[in-house]
Amino acid sequence: MNMPRDPLDGALDQALDRALAKTLTAPGLPAGFREQLRAAVVRTVPEDRAQLRAALEREHAVQLAELQDGYVLLRQRTLGTLIGAGFAAGLAVTFALPWLKAHFGDNGVFALPVIGVVIGLVLSLSVWWQRSSLARSLS
Repeated sequence: MNMPRDPLDGALDQALDRALAKTLTAPGLPAGFREQLRAAVVRTVPEDRAQLRAALEREHAVQLAELQDGYVLLRQRTLGTLIGAGFAAGLAVTFALPWLKAHFGDNGVFALPVIGVVIGLVLSLSVWWQRSSLARSLS
C-alpha cells in the first residue's frame, strides 16, 4: 500500500538534491567521446526489425518467467510462514491456557484474546510511529 507523501519529504528531497549538486561534480568526458558514441550507434542499428523484435520478445519471456518463479516462491514462503505461525500459536495457547486459568480463573479464556489484541496494538502503533511525521520532527 502506498503511503501518502509528507510535504516535508519533498522539501527535504529538494534540499538534498541541491546539496548534492553543489558537492558532486560530473566527471569530464574523454576526447572524441561523442564521435565514438555516434559510430557505435551507427554500427549497432539493427538491419532486420524482425530479428530485433524476436530478441526483445525472448528477453521479455525470460524476464516474465523469472518474475513468475519469484512470485510462486514468495507464495510458498508465505504459506509456510502462515502454517508455522499457526502451529506456534496453537502450541503457545496449549501451554498458556492452564497458566492463565490458574491466575485469572474462569476469565483466563478471555485474557488470552485481550493479551493478543494488546500485542497487536503495540506492534501497529510502533510501525505507525516510525512512519509518522511527528516522530521525524521530534527526533
